[in-house]
Amino acid sequence: MRLWILCVGLMCSLVYQTHWEAPSAHATPPLKKSVGGNSVSLGYRVVGGVPVQVVYVDLNNPKVRLSAVTAQQIGKSESIWELLARSQPTAAITGTYFCATSKIPVGDIVIEGERVHFGGVGTSLCITYDNQVRFIRQPLHRQRDWSNYRLVMGAGPRLLKDGRISLYPQGEGFRDRRVYAPGIRTAVGVTAQNKLILLATQKPTTLRTLARIMKRLGATDAIALDGGGSTTLYYRRKVVTLPKRKLTNLLVVYEDPTVYEERLARLKPTVRYARYSAVSPRPSRESFSAVRVGVHSRPAGSSPSR
Repeated sequence: MRLWILCVGLMCSLVYQTHWEAPSAHATPPLKKSVGGNSVSLGYRVVGGVPVQVVYVDLNNPKVRLSAVTAQQIGKSESIWELLARSQPTAAITGTYFCATSKIPVGDIVIEGERVHFGGVGTSLCITYDNQVRFIRQPLHRQRDWSNYRLVMGAGPRLLKDGRISLYPQGEGFRDRRVYAPGIRTAVGVTAQNKLILLATQKPTTLRTLARIMKRLGATDAIALDGGGSTTLYYRRKVVTLPKRKLTNLLVVYEDPTVYEERLARLKPTVRYARYSAVSPRPSRESFSAVRVGVHSRPAGSSPSR
């Protein structure tokens, strides 16, 4: 009887070993849960004690598209539902900051090589036509030629540069003290493998903590995006993080390029703000005028309309 029990136990052990695979060094940690396809997926993690929600985007897939969607009129805000209904992306996150009073975005916005808004502040996320990522510091209050990029989203401040924490908000034109205070934050970064990381924290953090989180997630370069009450994260028809206010823009991701092409015209504003002066490198705050534009408007890098 004992011999029979011993034989049964030995057989069960052999079956278990046959079907069990030892976890690799890169096995998913127990605090992480990922859902979605190969090119765009959603993950939940706790990094350094901070719970975060992350959208991972594989830019090595040539079909993936990144863009921005703005309110139909620059200087106006819209509900998250209006922005999503018009853009219909696979995923989306908060874009650049905007003035609470004028609703004017602070950073440049370029959609499919066309500058639809000039902000002149911060560091810009730039995506080339072959899905390469660049983070370029905007010449303060000066225009730059963005025509080599499909997408430009001017935000900031910069968090990481070449794998090192790099924080200098004042040099990028940020003066508001709230930038430095702990808050709910969003960020975008890129890994050495050309994977984009879109992140939203679920508890208040400082910029330095945000930079450390992005570094621990594998980002080599990263910038902050708008946060606080504007914090938004959307993934496959579900608003994961709902903003507390209306917004002026979003950073959007498409897994299917045909959907992007169908929606492209609706991503851009139909009414824009342009500077009166194309000569002065630092226009005054009063030098805005509303200009209605058509589909064939002035390309990125050109002088603004008068």
